[in-house]
Amino acid sequence: MRADSHASPKDSRIVWLSGDSRLLTTGFDSARGREIKLRDLRSFGSPYKTVGLEASTGILVPLYDADTNMLFLAGKADVSIAYWEISDNSPHLIEGVRHSGRICKFRHLRGSPGHKTTCIDNLRDLCRTVPSESDGLAANQKWVAVALSGAGGRVAVLNHTNPGRLVEGVIPSLVNSNSITDFAFDPFNTNLLAVACDDGKINFWNIPEGGLKQSTNTPTDTLIDLTSSDKVTVLRFHPTAKGVLAAITAVRNIVKIWDTDLPRIIIILDPHPDQIFSGSWSNCGKYFATLCRDGGVRIFEPRKSTTAILTGSSSGGGGGGRGGRLVWAVRDELIITTGFNKVSERQISVFSSKNAKLLNTIGLDVSPALLTVCFDQDTNVLLTSGKGDNTIYAHEVGTDSPHLFPLTHHKCTTVHQGLVALPKILCDVRSVEFLKIIRLTSSVLEPLSFTVPRVKTEYFQDDLFPPTRVTWEAVMTSAEWFGGSNRPQHTLSLQPPNLPSLSEIREAPPPASPPTTTTTTAATNHHHHHHQHVRHQTPPFLKGMVPTEVRQTQHKLEESLSQKMTEVTTSLEQDRMEGVDDAEWED
Repeated sequence: MRADSHASPKDSRIVWLSGDSRLLTTGFDSARGREIKLRDLRSFGSPYKTVGLEASTGILVPLYDADTNMLFLAGKADVSIAYWEISDNSPHLIEGVRHSGRICKFRHLRGSPGHKTTCIDNLRDLCRTVPSESDGLAANQKWVAVALSGAGGRVAVLNHTNPGRLVEGVIPSLVNSNSITDFAFDPFNTNLLAVACDDGKINFWNIPEGGLKQSTNTPTDTLIDLTSSDKVTVLRFHPTAKGVLAAITAVRNIVKIWDTDLPRIIIILDPHPDQIFSGSWSNCGKYFATLCRDGGVRIFEPRKSTTAILTGSSSGGGGGGRGGRLVWAVRDELIITTGFNKVSERQISVFSSKNAKLLNTIGLDVSPALLTVCFDQDTNVLLTSGKGDNTIYAHEVGTDSPHLFPLTHHKCTTVHQGLVALPKILCDVRSVEFLKIIRLTSSVLEPLSFTVPRVKTEYFQDDLFPPTRVTWEAVMTSAEWFGGSNRPQHTLSLQPPNLPSLSEIREAPPPASPPTTTTTTAATNHHHHHHQHVRHQTPPFLKGMVPTEVRQTQHKLEESLSQKMTEVTTSLEQDRMEGVDDAEWED
């Protein structure tokens, strides 16, 4: 018998399953993604089960236990061991909890699309030519902005808190003087949108409280650099100071930092050797980092020097000349970038912000779509995906090696054109929703909720919801920031009123059990001594594989069984019967 194996010519592995009539192979598909195939000798020509896994260069080594039908998988350079239960019935392969040396609370995150009544439908004339440096989508607590096609550079601004089907006809929009290149909401003014154009102008639009009723071509204000007409490609508002805006420009490849209150350019960072793909402010507001076409990550402290204080490089950070994204992570200790390597494999790289050293790079898959980034600063959960994808990759970012820990990826039913994260205050913490994003498809703006399964949802999960940063309130003016002031952002507790926290319940002492009076005989005590209940202990090597909720349930059952065992008496019935008096046995 002969059959075609995996599509990739790379190495593969094979193992017999129980019964000697089935085979399991591991290898790579045509897109270099790792996969598992199950075959039956009675129908050897094609596998009866194929499971695709994440892209990686490590060959999956299968370890199979015929007694328990458990399959353990691990590859070279992997940081975790996956295990599956093999079944005769569909779905044939049931994945267990991935074992690693790190406890991840978000390992089993679940993405749930909103009901159609929560979507904005019938969205038309989407712009397909927005430059790769822009996500083509922006949102805040109330509004979501989408680029539309047509002359003049149109942007639709819709109220995502008032979903529904858009009426037929032309969608009211902001009409700019030229093609748009990027746009962003002012974090401290919900109704203010900044739009960059390829003629070098930055238009500011004040959105009416009731939304746009008709199209307008008259911006509230416009920033113009009279010394240059270089195209502005990226806009980034300062996270703590009101009126500070960084604008990345093409041609000269520089970063201009505006004081929009004056308005004028205060700082111009030194030119980069090539195109700037992305830029981002640190959460503290002191530093600005850029990702360049040459693969370099540069960190600036603009108020002290226009020259980069640190420079790091990698083959994947911005390599391949295809574009990338950059974001600060984990209390500004790390910098995350996305990009491509020389063979167009999409990659995620981690840099240290202390010395710009490359710490790790992982490959995802081969695709021409640029990976955009949604990062939750509270939970350190990173979501990445690209235009035309239907998979959202999820990782937890940590300061411990290897810094990127895979979570459960979310697969959508349709492909999307863009993703944007919503402010944390919009999350429903009662349903353990820790992240909420808006997904743009071909004609729908769909909310997507990410939750963590928890048993005790009647309590506030304070281990998942630390005090969040108040990103919608400025802590200083532009004049103060340019003058050298540094102030941390305010924080806010997400705990709803009248909802006790989980930690409070855990710290509360257990209720005292009422004293019980038990009369036992010496024989009974002797019997209990030799036959007392022994609690089952989970083997140490399996503790990391058993979910916390399962262990807690098992513990409760064992406690209940132990209590019932102590109530059982071992004395015989005849021992409790009254016999004749001892004197009657005498003569």
